[in-house]
Order: sequence, then C-alpha cells, then structure tokens
Amino acid sequence: MIVSVIPNLTRERAAEVTLAVCGKLRTLGVPVLLDAALKNDLPPLEGASFVDTDRLYRDCDFIIVIGGDGSVIRAAKAAAPYGKKLLGVNAGRLAYLCELDPSELDRLSALVTGDYSVRKRLMLKAEYYLDGELKFADTCINDVTIARGREIRLVDISVKANGKVIADYIADGVIFATPTGSTAYSMSAGGPIIEPTVDVISLTPVCPHSLICRPYIFAADTAFEVTARQRDNGEHVYFSCDGGESLPLPPEGAVKITRAATDALFVSVKPDNFIDVLNQKMEIRK
Repeated sequence: MIVSVIPNLTRERAAEVTLAVCGKLRTLGVPVLLDAALKNDLPPLEGASFVDTDRLYRDCDFIIVIGGDGSVIRAAKAAAPYGKKLLGVNAGRLAYLCELDPSELDRLSALVTGDYSVRKRLMLKAEYYLDGELKFADTCINDVTIARGREIRLVDISVKANGKVIADYIADGVIFATPTGSTAYSMSAGGPIIEPTVDVISLTPVCPHSLICRPYIFAADTAFEVTARQRDNGEHVYFSCDGGESLPLPPEGAVKITRAATDALFVSVKPDNFIDVLNQKMEIRK
C-alpha cells in the first residue's frame, strides 16, 4: 500500500500536521509520496518520496489531504479521474470535509487493516458557452453559483431543466449544489440540508424578489441550462465553481450544468454519521 500526502502549507499548522501524518504512516510501514514542488518546504522525511504531480495521484492507493475544505475540494477534483480514495486531516478551522483532526491520527491504522468505508460523492460538471462555443469547463464538489457582482442590485436569471424553462428568477443569484455542498453556501441561502450520499442536485435562489419562491431538488441526471437577461440597470451576472474565479455571463452566454462523469471517493474511518458531524461542526462555530 502507498499513500500520497498532499498538504496545504499555507495553513498555520499544516507543516506540523504533515510531519505527524508521515510519522504515523512510517510506523505503520506505509510508503509515502509527496509533491516534488514541496521538497524544499519540508524537512527530510524517512520513508517518503517526492514525485511529480501525475505520479502523486496515479501511483497511490489513498490520498491524505492536510488543510481545510478548500484543500480537500481541490485534491478531490484532481483525484476523481484517477479513481483514488481520499481522506482529509484538518489543519484549518471547521473543515466539514475533513475526516480527522490532528489528535485522531491513530485512526490512520484503519487504512492498513481495511476497517474503513468509502463514500461516493456526486460532482457537477459546469460548461460555459458563449455564442454557442465552449469557453470554459470545470467540475465541482460543492456548487455552481450564478449571481450578481459588486453592485447591490437584482439580476434576471432563467433556468431550464432538461430543455424546459422551470423558473425565471429576479434575485441575487442561484446556487446549484451537490449533497456535499448542501451545507455550504446553499445552506446559508436557505437551501435544504441533504445527506451526502444521496444522488440529487438542489437549486436554491439567493434572496429572490418573490413571496413564493422556494428551493428545488432534482434527480441527479437532470441537465440544466442557465442564461442571464440584461436588465435596465446594466448589472452584470457572474458564475463560479466551488467559490473559484468568477467569470462574466453575458446575455449571449449560457452555463450548462450536469452530473460529472466521475464521483469523488471519500474514506471514512469513524462511526460518526452525517448528522453527528454536522451538529459537531455547527457547535464549534457558535
């Protein structure tokens, strides 16, 4: 068995936690791979090899990510095409997607004994078309958001599902969330909390100018198309994937959202269920 360790060294405790994780894996007799780009940022590590990015994802059985939710999201998106299983170790604050805290590293022995489960997490594919030409594509663990920019003005957004218009929103925006992302921005906007292994996609309007507008839940194989109409106030509409770079969505553009071809694979080595974890994280936030 080989484990790739991917730390986000911009986190304050990440280097310390990385050394502890690598040390624990060494005591378990597990070889470790690390990104060659980090070779000068970490001390020599017995039993660890520094390799290129392709080998980091290709030549391992498990991936351990050290950081916060953003770190886990980036690694999970990169690992999905390789079919690799991923486990997060928290070196941040809340980190909903991290399975372990630094005080729980003894649980890594479950990777060797096989006392773990693998949970598939649905991902979304977002494609941006301008005048019918594909300009941008990405996959998402949490959500695709279409929303207004810096101006505090409503935008006009139309949503189709499987070719049929289902809603025209005058709102701050809309959020298409996976079950994993249902506890992120979507939850803050009043969207439903969804058990992460359920195969559905939620659509949540953000501050709609309506008395009856509510979130929707769709089957995972639903194909969406989102367009934005130019309003008299000239406000621009933008979209982003997993809170990444925002790209403008002019009236002649469209964002198509479907289920991604691959799922993210998350390892669980603890008996906690989804509600236990959610309640614990929300208690920390108080």
